Amino acid sequence: MFSPVDDEGNFTVEAGDFQGMSVLGDGNMAVVEALQKASHLLLQEAYVHKYPYDWRTKKPTIFRATEQWFASVEGFKEAALNAIADVDWFPPQGENRITAMVSGRSDWCISRQRTWGVPIPVFYNVNTGEPLMTQETISHVQEIIRQKGSDAWWYLEVQDLLPEEFRKEADQYIRGNDTMDVWFDSGSSWAAVLKTRKDLKWPADVYLEGSDQHRGWFQSSLLTSVAVQGSAPYKKVLTHGFVLDERGLKMSKSNGNGIDPEVVIEGGKNQKEAPGYGADVLRLWVASVDYTGDVMIGDRILKQMSDIYRKLRGTLRFLLSNLHNFNPELDTIQYENLPMIDKYALFQLANVMDEITESYRCYHFYKFYQLIQKFAVVDLSNFYFDTAKDRLYVGGTKNFTRRSCQTVLAAHLLCLVRAIAPVLPHMAEDAWQHLPFSHLLKDGSKCDYVFESGWPLIEDQWRSLSADNVEYWKALMQIRTEVNKVLETARGAKLIGASLDAKVLLSTANEALLSRLIQHTKEDPDKLCRIFITSQVEIIRSIEEAKSLDINYTGIYNLEGQGDLWVGVSKADGSKCERCWNYSPKVGFFPNHPSLCERCHSVICEGAEIKYQTATVV
Repeated sequence: MFSPVDDEGNFTVEAGDFQGMSVLGDGNMAVVEALQKASHLLLQEAYVHKYPYDWRTKKPTIFRATEQWFASVEGFKEAALNAIADVDWFPPQGENRITAMVSGRSDWCISRQRTWGVPIPVFYNVNTGEPLMTQETISHVQEIIRQKGSDAWWYLEVQDLLPEEFRKEADQYIRGNDTMDVWFDSGSSWAAVLKTRKDLKWPADVYLEGSDQHRGWFQSSLLTSVAVQGSAPYKKVLTHGFVLDERGLKMSKSNGNGIDPEVVIEGGKNQKEAPGYGADVLRLWVASVDYTGDVMIGDRILKQMSDIYRKLRGTLRFLLSNLHNFNPELDTIQYENLPMIDKYALFQLANVMDEITESYRCYHFYKFYQLIQKFAVVDLSNFYFDTAKDRLYVGGTKNFTRRSCQTVLAAHLLCLVRAIAPVLPHMAEDAWQHLPFSHLLKDGSKCDYVFESGWPLIEDQWRSLSADNVEYWKALMQIRTEVNKVLETARGAKLIGASLDAKVLLSTANEALLSRLIQHTKEDPDKLCRIFITSQVEIIRSIEEAKSLDINYTGIYNLEGQGDLWVGVSKADGSKCERCWNYSPKVGFFPNHPSLCERCHSVICEGAEIKYQTATVV
């Protein structure tokens, strides 16, 4: 093949008058002048372009035709394509990408002309240029490198590199200077790693790298493994995009926009400008992004992650602090005896844990992030925790509704701590070390660390809530949202301050829903007033009757699949209990505790009775 350029980038004798000139220097100008002199030059202009330029030095590159070593792929291409189909690809389009690349490949150039790398163990005859490469020569060099490392190829004499039967002819050979393609090196790592270490196994469970590796490591690993083993070296392949700065620009040293993970974790020299967020916040950011494409990171994004991290930490702190006197073996309330609100909370927990488990299984970490964030903020903090505070703080120490709530909180704690552990291991372990009770393993021993506990198993009865009840609770959550809107209007007009200052009135034309709402006004903690966090709730039989009432703050809303709902808000009846802050007509009714409502009076009297009995025994 005609290639009139030598290793130094200068024209060879084949270039005639241009011999010895630099292709990129005076030789380039000489060619232009020669073309012009011969009247063959149509146009000459300078222009800027990206290719063919070296991306590191920003200098133009030269393409030359040189002798190379190739590995033929044709003989096992079909087997490689079949192996691709047997692998799970994440995201799925990765399969199409690597299939197209392998389909169009016939040969693999495995040699490189570099001053570093693993040498190709070949010798050349000094007279004929014929290569010497046999099983004996390869095995001999292999053993030398095993003992002395790959540098031995460069510093040992040729006669030492040749096996015994060729040493008499050593002066007739020179060693090759080509090195192995680094993709061949990395592509054979399955043999050097998985096949040689007792604690590992072949094939690997998963290969993880950037999306550019369909052309690189993923493909070279596939080809070497199929050629030798007949199948792929991995069961699954996960590819990701690249990290960009907050403006969406590629990070590079030349741009000075790179972000050091150590600075994110520990902070920079100026802690005010570059605070340390800790490893968990960085891991949470990784889980939050859709890694299948390029992702952005910067100060603003990290601050947002830090806020979400604190919200999750606050969720765990609430759970831990309200279980300080809870003994699961003695205080757990059986599922069938739980109030409906607690059964619904466990139903939600079971659903979100199923979805989180699936998101981990499919490597959809951003779905885990979305699920855990919504569950912690919306389902727990904004609803269940909000409604639970009344019975946790106001009910007696051994009150049934308090113990039922703690039963549910304990279930949430043990599930959520283990659910976040793969992404937030430090937070999870911190919470585990502060468990207010011991968690036992199957063999009855205490589980000291969160990662010893295993993945939480969800009890089937948590999912047993009937379809009718699920639909009703969905409607109840809609009603709560609309009630809060009217409460906010009344608060803005100074009718009420806190929501406990209010009485809520409800009416609907849906008879089935109306009947359920009436039933829901009777027993704690399922009372509507506890769910709405108001002092009273009254159900009006018809919307027409409700509209005729002298209520200033009202609203009519359409519930999805349930029809119209009328909501009214007025001042609560009775006086304010100084203990629970609920309003009740019974406040002032008890001579011994005139400032308490009927519920708080029974709790206080129960406590006094316990103290009296204890004193008598002593």
